[in-house]
Amino acid sequence: MPTVPRLGRRSGKNIGAVLSSYAPEAGSVPNLRTLLPSPQAIVVGFGVGRVALGGVFLAAPVLSTRMLGLDTATAKRVRFLARMAAARDIGLGAGTLAAGPTPAAVPWLLAGAGADVVDATVILGAMRSGTTRGLPALGISAGALGAAVLGVRAALSLRRR
Repeated sequence: MPTVPRLGRRSGKNIGAVLSSYAPEAGSVPNLRTLLPSPQAIVVGFGVGRVALGGVFLAAPVLSTRMLGLDTATAKRVRFLARMAAARDIGLGAGTLAAGPTPAAVPWLLAGAGADVVDATVILGAMRSGTTRGLPALGISAGALGAAVLGVRAALSLRRR
């Protein structure tokens, strides 16, 4: 069984010496970049995902807004807003797919990231004011922020090509 080296004045070892002995093993820990999807996969996934999500919001705006924690009466009153967001996402998704996994997708990815940040901010604000509630609304906000980060990462990678 390997022993844990002691550090400090008494042991006579410094942290640099100990860490350098572990350097060969550092390759066994996966790099975060290897765990993330490629920029090309993000372009296709975001394009398809936005068109699909927009289609669901367009077809079922009341159900879609109820997932955010709105009561039925409020969800019925704001269904036109859900349809506007649906049209936006379908347009962003179609533009991203039309650009393909090339540098031409950069503006579409950045526009999508901006829309995702605004969506998350609005949903979190609505949660704070009590208009929406529940874990689904929080999860949707977290997902939107994560998508924004991935979209910007993919845009920066594609821009370098």
